[in-house]
Amino acid sequence: MTEHESRSSAGPGNRRPAGISLIRENGASAARALLQNPVRSLLTMSGIVVGVLAIITLIAVLQGVKREIRSQVEGLGANLVLVVPSKLDENGQPNLANMVGISTLTEADVTALERVPGVEKVSPVSIVAGDVGYQGRNSGAFVVATNRDGVVMNPTPLALGRYFNDSEQHVCILSSKPRAELFGDGPAIGKRVRIRDVDWTVVGVLGKPASDGSLGSSMLGLSTLVYLPIGIVRTEMPGGQVNRIALRTDYRHPADGLQSQMNAALLRSHGGKEDFGVITQQKGLALVVKILSMTQSLLVLIAAISLFVAGIGIMNIMLVTVTERTREIGIRKTVGARRRDIFLQFLTEAVMLSLLGGCAGMVLSGLLCAAVAHFSPLKPVISAGLVVLALLVCTAVGA
Repeated sequence: MTEHESRSSAGPGNRRPAGISLIRENGASAARALLQNPVRSLLTMSGIVVGVLAIITLIAVLQGVKREIRSQVEGLGANLVLVVPSKLDENGQPNLANMVGISTLTEADVTALERVPGVEKVSPVSIVAGDVGYQGRNSGAFVVATNRDGVVMNPTPLALGRYFNDSEQHVCILSSKPRAELFGDGPAIGKRVRIRDVDWTVVGVLGKPASDGSLGSSMLGLSTLVYLPIGIVRTEMPGGQVNRIALRTDYRHPADGLQSQMNAALLRSHGGKEDFGVITQQKGLALVVKILSMTQSLLVLIAAISLFVAGIGIMNIMLVTVTERTREIGIRKTVGARRRDIFLQFLTEAVMLSLLGGCAGMVLSGLLCAAVAHFSPLKPVISAGLVVLALLVCTAVGA
């Protein structure tokens, strides 16, 4: 600010501006001061730019992951249920450590669930360790043994071939990913793949899951499954166990409403010992969202540290600015400026630096999110609330 501007704005003979006029005058003065030192202004804003860029990008990516997984889980249907060999905690979530090792589930549990009114299909699921191979090519698929209903319950429709019957032997059904890895664009029906040193004839191929290739479908494993008939697996691969039980209820009887009846049937089968868990789609979704929320909080905390450091940088720069502009401050006080007027001028400069840095960070974050959406399966979501949060944070840091 020049000496003439100081006299004209704060002279004892002039009426002090108020309200909008004061804000406008302080804003114009702050803009001139920042433009007089562009390099210093850019360096001061850099911390804000990086902090806002990190916070918006991280939250947008995780929000996109949440939306994708929610749509994938809800796409499975509200009437699908999974029984696991683990007691659920107070939040209705399974103990992941108890879900590996010796399973507490048995065929008696399958029979008990079949008798529950409203249950349409029940399928035991055994996890089969081993890769799938064909003529020197291998696929790290997730191999499971189940009955025909277990394959039918997969929400991905059959694209080629047919479902196997429970009495068939040495046949299999491939999902889209192992089919592509083993056969490429060539035919798969009738080919023999090798699993656990046994040849299995491909009789069916599932199509691509909804939003195939996205993070949600990858986490759910729908595109990596290989199904074997559970009868022949038990005969030729002894030692297997029931690792999960998948079931589907009548659409007129939602799974959440039948949960108490399913729990009661399993308790009777287990002699009153609750060493199992009944997970509906809503509970499964809640588990994923809980994990993602914890991850989001951690990443936001890390990004907030960068904003805190940026705030300290702005404070130091403004302190140096006050020292450099002692003469200007003295002139303003001489012509009648109050301490409050000078304070508001420097505060306006600091907030303006923060807002400019925040806007630059938001623009860069939008470009980065667009690049992530284009070159990866992630689909970041930048909401209006996220933009408002970034602006509020910027203003707070500057103040």
